Amino acid sequence: MPFYPVNLNIQKRFCLVVGGGDVAARKIEAVLACGARIRVISPVACARIRELAADGRIEWQQRVYSPGDLQGAFLVFATTDNSDVQQQVIGEAQERSILINSADNPEACTFQVPATVRQGDLLLAVSTGGGSPALAAWIRKRLEQEYGSDYGLLVRLFSSIRGTVVGDGGLPCLHQRLFEKILEMDVLSCISNEDWPTLQERLEGILPATINVAGLVADLAGSGSLEKKNRRRALQDD
Repeated sequence: MPFYPVNLNIQKRFCLVVGGGDVAARKIEAVLACGARIRVISPVACARIRELAADGRIEWQQRVYSPGDLQGAFLVFATTDNSDVQQQVIGEAQERSILINSADNPEACTFQVPATVRQGDLLLAVSTGGGSPALAAWIRKRLEQEYGSDYGLLVRLFSSIRGTVVGDGGLPCLHQRLFEKILEMDVLSCISNEDWPTLQERLEGILPATINVAGLVADLAGSGSLEKKNRRRALQDD
């Protein structure tokens, strides 16, 4: 059955994870990054889940699942190694019309989590419909190599420009052509090479005078420096 692709806003939404292993931890990390409120129900938990619970970032109820635990949940992840518990969670989710992802039963899922590459607000997703997670992961790695953090900065730039251009009115087709012209000037290479003076010069030659191009470029340069620091820190932590 084909799945309908959609990006969900789960900020402050209650998401339930039944199970406390490494698979559960990966699900938790993904929804936590999107601002969800997370409750974990499991008698035992891996080190990462215990750490997140100790930091107060998630709620961990150290017990077995009981019927009724799904009440009020927006998303549910069933990640236990007990097939009977898995089926009970799936059954309750179906009865309550709650979106459910089962780690061991793709056919029972009402949503699946694709392999993703996230660069700032740029999100690339790969799904095989549950047919081959290994292939999805392999494609994700290739995308990650091709679409680096520079693309996140490009999205940030376009978002800032769009906020002003759309607010000033005008036809959508004219807005689209403006962004096409910016891409034709190869601003991505300026971002990649941190050639901020050239980027500013090129943008000033095409953008409306109402846009503070110098401010946009300065903000982008600062974000780029912060991104590099974060990457270096992550490498050192590894």
